[in-house]
Amino acid sequence: MSANILGFEIEIYYLVILLPLIGGLFGYLINRLRTEFNFVGFVLTLFFAIKLFIISRNEVISQVTATIFGFDAKIYIDSLAGFILLFNAIFAFLIWVYSLKAMSKKPRERAYYLYIALTLAAANGVVLSGNLIFLLIFWNVLVFSLYGILLVGKKDSSFAARKAITIIGVADFAMMLGIVILLVKVGTVNFPFAPRILLNNPWLIFSYILIFIGAIAKAGAMPLHTWIPESAKVVPASTMAFIPASLDKLLGIYLLIRVSYFIFDISGSMPIRIILMAIGAITIIAAVMMAMVQKEAMRLLSFHAVSQVGYMVMGIGTGIPIGIAGGLFHMINHAIYKSCLFLSAGSVEHRTKTTQLDNLGGLGTKMPVTMFTFIVAAFAISGVPPFNGFYSKWMVYQGVVELSGQTNLWPIFLIAAMFGSVLTLASFLKMIHSLFLGQRPKVLNKVREARFDMVVPSLILASACIVFGVFAKAIPLKHLILPALPFEIGEIGFWDPRLATILIIVGVIIGLIVFLLGTAKKPRRSKVFVGGEILDEEAARITGPNFYSSVNTLGMLKKTYDFGEGGAFDFYNYLLGITRGLAVVFRDVINSLIVAFYKYIGKLIKALGNLTSALHTGELYNYIGWMFLGGIIILILLVL
Repeated sequence: MSANILGFEIEIYYLVILLPLIGGLFGYLINRLRTEFNFVGFVLTLFFAIKLFIISRNEVISQVTATIFGFDAKIYIDSLAGFILLFNAIFAFLIWVYSLKAMSKKPRERAYYLYIALTLAAANGVVLSGNLIFLLIFWNVLVFSLYGILLVGKKDSSFAARKAITIIGVADFAMMLGIVILLVKVGTVNFPFAPRILLNNPWLIFSYILIFIGAIAKAGAMPLHTWIPESAKVVPASTMAFIPASLDKLLGIYLLIRVSYFIFDISGSMPIRIILMAIGAITIIAAVMMAMVQKEAMRLLSFHAVSQVGYMVMGIGTGIPIGIAGGLFHMINHAIYKSCLFLSAGSVEHRTKTTQLDNLGGLGTKMPVTMFTFIVAAFAISGVPPFNGFYSKWMVYQGVVELSGQTNLWPIFLIAAMFGSVLTLASFLKMIHSLFLGQRPKVLNKVREARFDMVVPSLILASACIVFGVFAKAIPLKHLILPALPFEIGEIGFWDPRLATILIIVGVIIGLIVFLLGTAKKPRRSKVFVGGEILDEEAARITGPNFYSSVNTLGMLKKTYDFGEGGAFDFYNYLLGITRGLAVVFRDVINSLIVAFYKYIGKLIKALGNLTSALHTGELYNYIGWMFLGGIIILILLVL
């Protein structure tokens, strides 16, 4: 399973790490050929990732390549790793294509492409690692590349980068501690674990929780999510589509699945499963409520990127095969439609130079392809059938319902998941109206569709939303999700997406006919009066953010929103406060100790000075006496 590169035989699994890194480095050093080097690196990585994916369908690759300080540098590629590798490469290539125009002539453009290549190389290293120690090494390289890529912002993004590296760095430290505890207690951290580790020991439970913290920080679940909305305000759409929307979700949920059902076995621990589902439910509701009141497109999308992680964590936490499969399926679905949403919104920003929803509207006729891709992805994330988001959410719902015989809390989790979908659809109706429907501001009359190379990635992702929904059983479930899990799923249910698709298409056609025969041919314009004064068109324009403006004025909701916007629920603020408090305490304590020690030494020296002054009387017989006394002490010491 090797390839011949320039006369050298190199294993394929090394190439998916080396090729993007080499292409990125040469592109950075030789700027004139940057596009060519990057193209070769990303395309070859995608090619070899496809080969590894195909191989992993039929066999498991488990190979120790070296032993370093007693730890095995091990490659482990099963069906789960194979399909994550494939989508790592797909998303990196699509984001690179989109960035060719979107990032052209932007500050630090060269560094941006280098960090994308480094991120892809490290992400592939994480997935290929068959040992938690070496997985952690690549995982920490991702912290460095994340910091670098977030520094390439639309404006000063240093605070967002520091916030991200702080939150993820602390979580990664917890993860490292969990791995060390596991190594001490079990004696190995190599994959696969057979039998899987039961959570029947406090140290093992602690180890799992610590590694779990590292996984959800990368995925962006609450309360370790706040670096994502912060980044959305200052970094390009391509960065948001690549890092929090696709790659971090793939890696975070990959690690959570790997740890929960390939290393540990959490299915036998109901308290742990309830904790996971509770985190999932809180993440779904809290993040989508924050999304509803946002007035800036990227920030709104970032909160939805957080909210959708809740479905993945909840599905994995059910411990029910269909729920776990639904969580894994939702991971890949989310990466598809959320990347599509960020890229589509980025195309709008590229043409209009703004992402403020109050300043947008009526772009559907100017940017029809972008509108199509955005609406498809918006319906997918909202769980509207027959798109892919519905199917994976439906599988999570089934997993929660099957918990009815194990815990009485299952209705709470089910209601939270379903209510989250309703609120998601509501906020995206607002956003669709804000961007593409309604009345267009006059300053946007000359806007046109985005360039071909910016539209194509969005079209591919929107098409995947349709295909992965309509043909869910035949394509993603059969070839990606079900082979990746270590247990049988059984019947998935009675939902037939193909029949539903036909019925929905028929309904849409009937609705269009009714519309065309009715109000479409009889548009009516009316003047708007306020206080007897006629408003001009711009003043009378109703923007999307007005849809739910009353939500954040309702009693406790307003206070909650105010607290949230003020950072009351931001883990970073608490971490910063704790570290500053400790710094003050240690500064004062150490200062007091140094002063006390200085005073003590001063007093001791003064006392010794007074003693020696008293001994030096100037009389000869006193000195002779001291000499004899010293000699006696020396003799005693020699005898002893």
